[in-house]
Amino acid sequence: MEINTIISGLNFPEGPVFDFEGNLWFVEIKGGNLSRWNGTKLDRFDVEGTPNGAMIDYNGLIWFCDSGRGEIRTFNPSEKTFTTICDQTTESKRLVRPNDLIFDCAGNLLFSDHADGREEPVSTICVLPKNSNRAKVISKNKYFTNGLAFRADAKTLIFAETYRQQLWISEWDAEKLELRNERPFAKAGNGPWGPDGMAFDVQENLFTAVFNESCINVYATDGKLTNTLTCPGTRPTSCAFDPAGKLGLVVTEADRGEIISYPDFRNGLPIFH
Repeated sequence: MEINTIISGLNFPEGPVFDFEGNLWFVEIKGGNLSRWNGTKLDRFDVEGTPNGAMIDYNGLIWFCDSGRGEIRTFNPSEKTFTTICDQTTESKRLVRPNDLIFDCAGNLLFSDHADGREEPVSTICVLPKNSNRAKVISKNKYFTNGLAFRADAKTLIFAETYRQQLWISEWDAEKLELRNERPFAKAGNGPWGPDGMAFDVQENLFTAVFNESCINVYATDGKLTNTLTCPGTRPTSCAFDPAGKLGLVVTEADRGEIISYPDFRNGLPIFH
């Protein structure tokens, strides 16, 4: 299996996402940067915070979680400006440690707030409704919520509970903003860490980074483990498919400070914007 190193010298990278021009965006958590790689040049933008997962909307704005500031923020690449969109819930409680994020088909933003829930079940999944600045808690009592991914139907959501080594599957109602029928999907990891970021291929196989275990686990639609991709470093944090098909599966790896790619895995499920 071919593995290529495409960027090195990074400071705890996470949250890879491609923009409409083919640039790869990601965060450097310990570097405090939102970073862009165009294939030859790396640009870093200081967020003055602690960025986590990243996503892009249909206007080309880069959305990211700032776990240090407890905020959901955006970056405008044309104007090079940052904007805070949300820092509290509908119950007027501050966000604690927002971590990863994804859009649904209606433009609502779902995100995890792990809230340092390593030893107590204080972590949540939230939704920021489109054009709103307050988030609604839609799942709670979890240990360190993390990555999220939608299947092609835009209704089936899978998310990670890292410190229970658990992947959850549920049904999302974008109109009523409700998450229903949460149930275990698969176990991932041997502890104390577990699943982190994830991405679907076009057959809806779920590629999941398992933090501190040097691997990307691949799960079929029924939750069965069908493949394991070995990672050169011990701490893969997240993954994304290159929409252009050139790089294949792209993985951020924190141990060695690299972004690597698996070119044999090329066809990813498009993300919602």
